[in-house]
Amino acid sequence: MEILWLQAVLAGVIGTALMTLAIFAGKVMGLSSDMIRVLGLAFVSEKRPSKVYGLGLVVHFLFGAFFGIVYAILLTAVGAAGFVGAAASWGAVFGVLHGATVGAALGALPAVHPRMGSGAVLEAPGFFGRNIGVGMPVALVLLHIIYGVTAGVVYSVGVVS
Repeated sequence: MEILWLQAVLAGVIGTALMTLAIFAGKVMGLSSDMIRVLGLAFVSEKRPSKVYGLGLVVHFLFGAFFGIVYAILLTAVGAAGFVGAAASWGAVFGVLHGATVGAALGALPAVHPRMGSGAVLEAPGFFGRNIGVGMPVALVLLHIIYGVTAGVVYSVGVVS
């Protein structure tokens, strides 16, 4: 089956939009993690907060579009791309794996982030974000499940129609 590239990017963008809404909902409910800010601060000084969030959102959505393509390739590889239910299920599985990979990588983030670490603007999140709070590992995986299910459904709907 052929990959529908534009549909894959759209799936990633919509998945990222829902994931981002969930991130901001968590922030409203008191979770201290703000991945949009973390991404923005990798490129812009904290002295320009509107630019931090603007660029953070752009980077987050670019990553989301890229991973929409990755998910489309994976859904096609497992034969789930043309079936909405199967794509949702596989999207959840990929989301768990994606979230686990991101969680593990958080421990190494201070090594590559210019404004993170001891005495820096951002505190190091630690492995699976354990320095952020006890709920962070679960939130990380749940956010990526939201992304995966959404991207899977949106992509598969485009394949079916």
